[in-house]
Amino acid sequence: MNHRIKAKRPQPSEDERRSMLRDLTEVGPSKPVGYLPLYTIKELIQLSPKALAADATARGLMAAQFSAKRCRIKSGALYVYHREALARLLQAQADVVEAAGLSLDPDRFIAHIAMVWFEADHPVYAVIKTAFADRYRY
Repeated sequence: MNHRIKAKRPQPSEDERRSMLRDLTEVGPSKPVGYLPLYTIKELIQLSPKALAADATARGLMAAQFSAKRCRIKSGALYVYHREALARLLQAQADVVEAAGLSLDPDRFIAHIAMVWFEADHPVYAVIKTAFADRYRY
């Protein structure tokens, strides 16, 4: 009998959990976008994506959860964004964003970057990096 035993991953400390959450909790005017894989939220941080989305909404932010089928992240992902700050950034970079075939609408922009991978040499990469406040983990 060949049974695979899955090694249990050590659970992160409270400080490590807070550190992982920063990509979502620091979203605001100076960091318009953040995301975390659903696996990270559920298994490592041990919270529900729904609870994190509700917290973001309570802070005046937008939250969009994407399944693995609608996202380039294997487990799916939760994106949190400051709609007004993202809209300002997209308008300021409208020529680059539109030339890349992306929408200037923040909601559609988020759905697009959740689904499509852009390499560092792509012109829109700099816009995406700015949206993530230079902590872009593509």
